[in-house]
Amino acid sequence: MSYPQLPEYEPHPDLWHRIEADLDTDERLARAVGDLPLFAPQADLWERIDAELNNEAGRVVVHPATEAKRWPLFRNVQPLWAGMAAAACVVLVGIWLFWRPTNSANERIEYAVETSTNWSGASAETATDADRRAEEFITQQCAEQALVCNRPEVHELRVQLDELKTEAQRLDNERQIFGDDPALVRAQVKLENQRAEVTKELITRLRS
Repeated sequence: MSYPQLPEYEPHPDLWHRIEADLDTDERLARAVGDLPLFAPQADLWERIDAELNNEAGRVVVHPATEAKRWPLFRNVQPLWAGMAAAACVVLVGIWLFWRPTNSANERIEYAVETSTNWSGASAETATDADRRAEEFITQQCAEQALVCNRPEVHELRVQLDELKTEAQRLDNERQIFGDDPALVRAQVKLENQRAEVTKELITRLRS
């Protein structure tokens, strides 16, 4: 059986130097080990070793599975008691918050009225007459100028006016039930101002 021609390689230039260095290191290590000082063991060393071996032999090693079987109840009771303790804390905090005494002397309700509006019978009749005349004018203009009344901006203003009228009726009903409440009075004044602005804008567009 013939083998193929194997390639030839030149050794690394410092190969022999590294081999000599390794041999020198081994020789130095052997000399250092021989120069180490000698110590005599203590007199009771072997007796202590025998005692420790006897203790290890007499000790019973319990398998983890056996240990788990021995204390399953205790391990299950621990999270149960932890949960019961947390629930008890929550209940105690809730009872404390519920029965905590409140200082009623420091509690008060305040409100302030910024403006005063007098709603006399004469002014109410004047506003009603003006609204009626404005509605009559708008209805007449839409009947005579259908194209102008159907324009998007005019239609939107008429829708806003109807919504404001419905809201005004609701406020009137609430004032009849609750009386001249300051909040209702302010809301009604603001609503009437909005109705006046929308009515003026609508009449201006119908006349243009």
